[in-house]
Amino acid sequence: MARIVILGAGISGHTAARCLGRWIGKQHEVIVVSPRAKWNWVPSNIWVAVGEMTADQVTFDLAPIYKKINVDFRQASALSIHPEGDAAHAKPCVKIEYTSPELAGQTESIAYDYLINATGPKLNFGATPGLGPAPGYTVSVCTPDHALEANAQLQKQIAAMQTGERRTFVIGTGHGMATCQGAAFEYICNVDHRLREAGVRKQARLVWLSNEYEVGDLGIGGVHVTRGGYVTNGKAFIESLMAERGIEWITRAHVSKVEPGTIHYELLDGSYNELAFDFAMLIPPFAGVGLKAYDPSGADIADALFAPNGFMKVDADYTPKPYED
Repeated sequence: MARIVILGAGISGHTAARCLGRWIGKQHEVIVVSPRAKWNWVPSNIWVAVGEMTADQVTFDLAPIYKKINVDFRQASALSIHPEGDAAHAKPCVKIEYTSPELAGQTESIAYDYLINATGPKLNFGATPGLGPAPGYTVSVCTPDHALEANAQLQKQIAAMQTGERRTFVIGTGHGMATCQGAAFEYICNVDHRLREAGVRKQARLVWLSNEYEVGDLGIGGVHVTRGGYVTNGKAFIESLMAERGIEWITRAHVSKVEPGTIHYELLDGSYNELAFDFAMLIPPFAGVGLKAYDPSGADIADALFAPNGFMKVDADYTPKPYED
């Protein structure tokens, strides 16, 4: 019997666990390690952040699902990978630390025959001083809890505008290396719609602040949109959409610092600028989760397994393979 350990239970880790549980769960051992008890459909957090969905609608408990398909769920954080074993294990193993209430803080080493690293990214708010929820000064849509706080702050701004006050909303990316422009774009559209529904859009200045070279790049080199039989590039389409809705845009921008009510950013032309705000949702850059790696003697070999940003090195071989591979 082989043992497969899956680190992470997000979209990719959960998909791997479901498939392996169904295919080999009765013949082999499948273990999932994830620090959170619930799964989150991250793309729908943007709806939670405007009050259109609840956190319960975008999450569910993992353990009952895995029990049905013969997958062993461990609510724990992965600490380190030992690809050649350690002092106590001849086989490869991973060290984990439990986060479940009943085992919180306890550590364990789990030997494996196969390892799937699906830990995903760390939200690297620290790359930009003042970015992110407290102790930062911006909101986020990256987790259900973040999205709930974003909606709470949004509703406060709407309430103020309903008394006649004006507000400035800045939405986009919070660092020159942020790579999830699509989520921010969806969110600014949601906020624009919500403000119109509340009857306060005229009191709002809505600004798109992004590290994209052009509006519509979305971090993927642009898109093409087919509407009414015509093909339009993303730049023309999204600029038109924003102009129609009165959304301003600033591109080629790297946010260097956020202070209460002020965003500091540098443009690609080298100029430094400031932008005042009342509400800001800026996507952070991503980094690896901070896994360590050691050889059997305990020597650090993280550089052999991970890139400088903390993500695991991969072979980048995209040759088509059978689905099962």
